[in-house]
Amino acid sequence: MRNTFRVFAYCAIALCLAGYVAFLALDASFPFPDRALRADPAVMVRARDGTPMRIFLPEDGRRRFPLALQDVSPVFQKVIIASEDRYFRYHPGVNPFSILRAALQNLQADGVVSGGSTITMQLARLAEPKSRSIKGKIVEAFRALQLEYGLSKDEILKLYLNNTPYGGNVVGVGAAAYTYFGKSAGALSLGEAALLAVLPRSPQAYDPIAHPKAAQAARDRLLDTLEERGVFPPDRVALAKVQPLPTRLTPPPMIAPHASRMAYEQLKRSALARSPKLSVWDVTTTIDPAFQNQALTAMRRRLTSLRLAGLENAAVVVLDRKTREIRALVGTHDFFDTARHGPINAALAMRSPGSTLKPFLYGLAFDEGIAVPESMVLDIPTDYSGYVATNYDDRYRGPVTVRQALVHSLNAPAVRMLAKAGLPRFHRLLRQGGLELRYGPGHYGLPLALGACESSLVQLTTLYAALADEGVWQSARLLADQSEPLEINRKETSIQNDGSVRLLSRESAYLVRSILEEVPRRDLPTAWAMTLDAPEVAWKTGTSFGHRDAWAIGFSAHYVVGVWTGNLDGRAAKGISGARHAGPLLFDVLRAVEEPGAPLPMPDNLALDTVEVCTEDRELPNPFTPRTMAITVIAGRTKLKRSTLHQRIFVNPDTELRVEGRCLATIKAEPRVVRTPPEELIAWELSRGIPVQTAPPLSPECSAVPATGGPAIVSPSATTPYVLRSDAPDEFQRIPLVARTDGGDSNLYWFQDGALVAQGGVAENLFLAARKGEHRIVVQDSQGRSDSLTFTVE
Repeated sequence: MRNTFRVFAYCAIALCLAGYVAFLALDASFPFPDRALRADPAVMVRARDGTPMRIFLPEDGRRRFPLALQDVSPVFQKVIIASEDRYFRYHPGVNPFSILRAALQNLQADGVVSGGSTITMQLARLAEPKSRSIKGKIVEAFRALQLEYGLSKDEILKLYLNNTPYGGNVVGVGAAAYTYFGKSAGALSLGEAALLAVLPRSPQAYDPIAHPKAAQAARDRLLDTLEERGVFPPDRVALAKVQPLPTRLTPPPMIAPHASRMAYEQLKRSALARSPKLSVWDVTTTIDPAFQNQALTAMRRRLTSLRLAGLENAAVVVLDRKTREIRALVGTHDFFDTARHGPINAALAMRSPGSTLKPFLYGLAFDEGIAVPESMVLDIPTDYSGYVATNYDDRYRGPVTVRQALVHSLNAPAVRMLAKAGLPRFHRLLRQGGLELRYGPGHYGLPLALGACESSLVQLTTLYAALADEGVWQSARLLADQSEPLEINRKETSIQNDGSVRLLSRESAYLVRSILEEVPRRDLPTAWAMTLDAPEVAWKTGTSFGHRDAWAIGFSAHYVVGVWTGNLDGRAAKGISGARHAGPLLFDVLRAVEEPGAPLPMPDNLALDTVEVCTEDRELPNPFTPRTMAITVIAGRTKLKRSTLHQRIFVNPDTELRVEGRCLATIKAEPRVVRTPPEELIAWELSRGIPVQTAPPLSPECSAVPATGGPAIVSPSATTPYVLRSDAPDEFQRIPLVARTDGGDSNLYWFQDGALVAQGGVAENLFLAARKGEHRIVVQDSQGRSDSLTFTVE
C-alpha cells in the first residue's frame, strides 16, 4: 500500500513537472501578445488649474486614459471584482469551478448563458480575440495562465480596467469616467461604478444615453446582486439606485486649441526622446483659463475694425515676465474658421518682425558704449552700397536723439546705428535671444535693423521678456513641469546652469525700457499716467516689409504681451501699422490681465552716472562749446568723444575770410568760434534748402587756397531731355552722375528731389535710375560747395 502511494506521488510530481516544463516551452514558443494591451493612449491637455482643454487621440482613434490602480476608485475595483470574478485574488488565471458551473448552466439552458471566464481570461481575450469555441477557450485559458505567470494580480487588474471597451471609441475606465460623467475614475460613486460595470457587457443595449431604461435596469440588477452577496449594505445600494444616469456625453473640450496642440507636440518630443512609446496621457500646461478667455474676448471685440483695414486675423501671447510661463496663447480668432485659416497657429508663424527689433539694437549700442539715450544720431538719407533706408512717413528729420529715434521708430538712424555697432554682433544677440535666424549676418545685411528676417510671435514675446527681466533671456514654458522649456528657440551660445542667457546689461535694459515707456499709448495717448487703473507699460510696435504684418509687444509689472495682426495667406493690407492695428488690442489685453495701476518695478543699484556734454552733439565739451547739459551714461561702459562741432578759427574782420597757417603773421585776424557739422548733414540740409552756417572760405592770400569754387554738374544735362524706351531693360537706361571738381579727394553727395540717390568719391562711376518727370539734382562736396540743375525724363 505504501509503495503504491509512493509510486502515485512520484507520478503526480513527474506529471506536474512535465506539465510545467511543457508550459514553459509553450510560453517561450508562443509569447503572450501584450502589444494590444499597451496601445498608445489618448492625451488630455489641461490648464494650470486642471481644467481639460483638449483631447488628442492616437492613430487608431480610441480614447484611452490609462491609470495606475491607485487612481481608480476603490469602490469601482470592488464592484468589478465582485461582479466579474469573486475569486480573482485566489485562482491561477483559470477557475475550474466557474468553468464547470458555466458548462452545467449552458447544458441545462441548451445555449450559452454563462461564460465562466475570469478577469484574467477576459483580459487574454481582449489581447487576442478568439471564437467562443472549445479550441478558443483552451487558447484563452493558456493565455490567462501566461498572464498570471508573468504579472501580479494588481498588474492584471490594472490592465483589465484600462482595456475594457465601453462602446464607441471609449476604452478603459479612465476614458469612460470622463466621457459619461465628466470626472476622474478616482471619484466614481457606487451608482456610477455599477453602471460602468454593466456597460461593457452590452455597450449598445445598455447605452445610458440611447437606452436609459435598459441601462438603469441592468445597473440596478447588479446592485441587487452586490447587496445579496453582502458586498455593500442595503442603505448604500438604495442611495446608488436613485442616482440619475447621465443624459449626455461630456463634450470634447476645446479651450486654447493652438496652445494645446503645442503642449501635445512638446510632450511627444520629450516623452519619445526617453521611450519609444508614449506613456503619458495627462499633461498640465501653464495656461490660465481666465487669461485665455480675456485675450480671446479682447481679440474678437477688435475683429470688426481689423477687417475693415483688410486684416483677417490676429494672435495674442501672454507671458509671465519672471517665470516665462505662457499664461494665454490665442493662435487665431476661431480655430474652426477654415475660410480664414483658423486651424493655423499664427503665434508660431514665421513673419517679418518689422521695427520690433530696434530696442535690442539700441540696447547693444548702449552696452558697446557708442551711444546713450540722449546721444545724437542723424536721420538723413545715407547710401550703403546702394541701400538707402527710408522712414515710414518718407520724411527725414536731421539730427535727433536716440530716444527720439526709438520713440518715433525712425528707420534711417537705426540703420546708421547698426552700421556703427556691427552687424555680426547684432545678429549674434538676436540668435542668443531665441530668434531663428537661419542664415549668417551677410544674408540679412543692414536691413536686419528694420526686421529683414523672420520671427514668430512667441519668439518675439520671449525676447521682450528678457528686456523686462533686466536683460536676461530664458525660454518660454508651456508645460507645468518646469524642467521642460518650450522647444521653439535656437540659441548660438551655451546657456547658464539655470537656462538663462544675458543679452543686455541691467543698465542697458533699463535705459531701453525707459525709452519704450515714452512711446505714445493707443489706449490713453496723452494722459495715461493720470488714470488710476492704467498699468504702467513699456511697448514697441512694428510693421513688416510689404505691409503684411502689424505687431505690438509690451510689458507691465507682471506680464509680457505680444500681438500680431495680419493675413495668414500673406496678403498685404496697405496702410496698416503696428500702432493703429495691433496696439489697441495689446492694451486691451494688458488692462485685462494686469493689476490696475501697477507700476513697472524700478531696478536698484544700477551703475549709471551723469556727465556734462555739449548740448548740440552730446559729446564731451571742448573749450569752445557754448552750451552744455547733463546726460545719463553707463558707468565704465559709455565712451564719449571730445566734441569737434565748435572750433576756433581766425577771420580777417575786413574781408570776413578765414586766415590760417603762415597768413596769421601777415594778415590782420581775430578769433571766432564756428560750427563744423558733419559734411553729409551739410549736404542734406543744403539739398533741402536749409540755411547752413559753416566756416567762411579761406582767404586767397593764404597758400592753401582751393583751385576752384566747388563741383560743377556735367551729367545729367539740363538742356537734353532723356527718353525712356519700352523695349530696353531698366538697367540699360541709367543716367551717369558726373561732376567736374578741383581734383581733390572729396566725396560727392547726389540728391534728386531732396532724396539721397548716390554718394562716393570723385573718381567713382555713379549712376541714377531714370524716372519720368522733371527732377531737381543737387551735388555737394565735403567742403559744403554745391551745384544744382533741373533735368527732364520723358
